[in-house]
Amino acid sequence: MVLVHLTRGCGLVALVLAAACSGLPVVATEDFATEASLQRFECTDPEAWRWLEVDGTGALDLHQQSAYTPPHRSPLNLALLRDVTVGDFELEVDAWQTGREYPHRDLVFVFGHRDPAHFCYAHLASAADGSAHHLQVVDGADRAPRTVQRTQGVAWGSGYRHVRIERRGARVRVWFDRAPDPVLEGDLPAWPGRIGLGSFDDTGRFTRLVLRGSTAPHVRSR
Repeated sequence: MVLVHLTRGCGLVALVLAAACSGLPVVATEDFATEASLQRFECTDPEAWRWLEVDGTGALDLHQQSAYTPPHRSPLNLALLRDVTVGDFELEVDAWQTGREYPHRDLVFVFGHRDPAHFCYAHLASAADGSAHHLQVVDGADRAPRTVQRTQGVAWGSGYRHVRIERRGARVRVWFDRAPDPVLEGDLPAWPGRIGLGSFDDTGRFTRLVLRGSTAPHVRSR
């Protein structure tokens, strides 16, 4: 088991202890207590990301748009966790969407990242339509939805919302703000890959991350 970071923060300790019932080992945690936490992430544009402390809680803050052009239509603002590749996984993170309210107001949560042209992500947006609020796959082409069930969107409001993502094989489910039922569910390629945080083209911040999973060697697509 690879354990990237074990926090002493009470909130994350509770999440880590709860992981004993999940069936998957904890492979990474991050409470963003210091600016050094930025070094655990590889960003599409490091200038767009910073460490920020608000009311005593440190966070990974996406404060501006990235100067980045992806090879296919896909999110522009990504911070990928270094050194950990997982197959089946459970990700829990507190996320604060800091942009204005509009239908595509979003944050994204990446998984199965093999390279910039091959990865999956959950797009959580205020309103669902043909491109927003979906489970998406980027497979050598523009992102394409693979959602089989979803809500009409999520209420970001102001402040942190708890996001939990679970993948078992091809099936992916996403929960928002501790509601009992998933807001997104679908079937995506069961690629082992890296985990990431970000937004398609908005701003946001993230804290109290816990990743449980089955670790696997990183495989870069050709």
